[in-house]
Amino acid sequence: MGNIIELDEQLANQINAGEVVVRPANAVKELVENAIDAGASRIEVAIEEAGLKKIEVVDNGSGILGEDVPLAIRPHATSKIKAIGDLQRLRSLGFRGEALPSIASISRMTIETSTADESAGSRLVAMGPDILTHEPGAKRRGTKIIVEELFYNTPARLKFIKSLQAEVSQILNIMNRLALAHPEIAFVLTNEGREQLRTAGNGDMRQVIAAVYGMRVAKKIRKIQGEDLDHSITGFVSLPELTWSNRNRISLFINGRYIWNLDLNRAIIEGYGSKLMVGRFPLAVISISMDPHLVGVNVHPTKQEVELSKKEELKNLIRQAIRETLADEVLIPDALENLNGQLKEKPTAAPEPARPAWTAEPVAETISQVEERPSQPLLSPQKEEVIFQELFDAGPQFLDETEEKAQFPALQFLGQLHATYLLCQAEDGLYIVDQHAAQERFKYEYWRDKIGEVQMEQQSLLMPYIFDFPKDEFIQILEQKEGLEVAGVFLEEYGDQQFILREHPTWMPEARIEEVVKEMIDRLLASREISVKALREDLAIMIACKSSIKAHDVLDADSCKRVLTDLASCKNPYNCPHGRPTMVHFTGTDLEKMFRRIMQSHLSKASSWKLSD
Repeated sequence: MGNIIELDEQLANQINAGEVVVRPANAVKELVENAIDAGASRIEVAIEEAGLKKIEVVDNGSGILGEDVPLAIRPHATSKIKAIGDLQRLRSLGFRGEALPSIASISRMTIETSTADESAGSRLVAMGPDILTHEPGAKRRGTKIIVEELFYNTPARLKFIKSLQAEVSQILNIMNRLALAHPEIAFVLTNEGREQLRTAGNGDMRQVIAAVYGMRVAKKIRKIQGEDLDHSITGFVSLPELTWSNRNRISLFINGRYIWNLDLNRAIIEGYGSKLMVGRFPLAVISISMDPHLVGVNVHPTKQEVELSKKEELKNLIRQAIRETLADEVLIPDALENLNGQLKEKPTAAPEPARPAWTAEPVAETISQVEERPSQPLLSPQKEEVIFQELFDAGPQFLDETEEKAQFPALQFLGQLHATYLLCQAEDGLYIVDQHAAQERFKYEYWRDKIGEVQMEQQSLLMPYIFDFPKDEFIQILEQKEGLEVAGVFLEEYGDQQFILREHPTWMPEARIEEVVKEMIDRLLASREISVKALREDLAIMIACKSSIKAHDVLDADSCKRVLTDLASCKNPYNCPHGRPTMVHFTGTDLEKMFRRIMQSHLSKASSWKLSD
């Protein structure tokens, strides 16, 4: 007997389930995506014991024909594609026919479904690979799928479940992404009967962001949009003052599918330029529409990794859309808000602990911090929309993107504090300016413009530079010299392990020629290519930082005023090149509150304030 055998269907399905369903959150994702593909406008998800005991997904979609229900849990049975060419035109989230069979093979599954054309519904119960019952069911358009005892026959999977709390957090994260991808669908998620997420399904992405991340966060976002011949993008990004220490709040969707793409994430960061603090990441929710022929989704079992035919064009579109949105924003942080603000709302997002830079209200960070509400009857979509609208009306209104932005404040210099900060006043309050950050911004813009576009004009050196390298690096540089020559750096062999530089491009500052050339060579050896644009940017930042006044430098009044005048002339006077704010602002109201000149009345139950004499 030979050594190679064909695996039986049950074992093959369980192995396949190991790729598709690693944890309960994967099962929730697959079931909800099926509901979305069925055209549902409302999807309700209920879980018990983080989905290990029970997952219930109810939708009002098109349903499954009774005769097709047994086929639905057969491997590679699908209604999404019929020929290989269909893979190039995919707009559905699922297509392989793996999800339901994989989940059914490791659980007890009940399917109750009905279509508009059938006189009765259908009900099927399966345990592992076996169909226990298949009988007529209630007539209710849509589908209800109940998954119980997940991983009952693959106990090894349970060893990798960290905790129920962590699994609930993962499920909530999946539901948040799906809700952001499809604001036109009303989503409800309950955990042990307690509501964790609810969206109105009225197509307003800003309201979904409020439901997921909280109202205070949603009020610090701005709309972006852009279009080229192949792509259309729309979405929201946070102001630079609202950032986190990781990329967890960046959500990209292509044709309604959540995807992860590091290059597109970088394009978002690059769109902020120097407005974003180094090591900090914004909130971004961006929906991308494109021809299915330009994106390949059949790359990974999770379908989150995709191949893009025109990635560079899409990156440029994202960068440009963000730059245009933030170009005219006045980005002066409110000082009092930074000092004492605490988020009183409990949004449903449950990411890792992190505190935004220069903002008053961090989002609730772990699932244990999420405010759990008692179970309640589901509201009608109309009632939900009213509630969301009331929430928005209750607080300050969003800035109208078409509204003309305020100009740089007319600052009157008052004095220097701790040889580090410049105190100024304006009509709208007190400003504290960081003298180093302010001058660094001015010098950065000066050097960025002075270095300018790469020019091929060369200037001869009176004293050539000689560079020594180890033999292995010397050989690599010889092979890749053309990369340096594109940037205007021409090295000649000079000895066994040496190069000589006799001239330099005019865009390169003479005082830093040796330093810049070494940096270019290091980059060439590391990545085999050089981005001259990125190099110029880094060079301008380096020169600006090293040549600017420092903290604890004592300045006379004229020097302080010159710093303020230079800052006012900048294209972006609100952030240093590293993204830190150049100033903070105390409004007149802030000062009155700090000195208790504005007090809350004890006579009124409402939050009314009055000004003391």
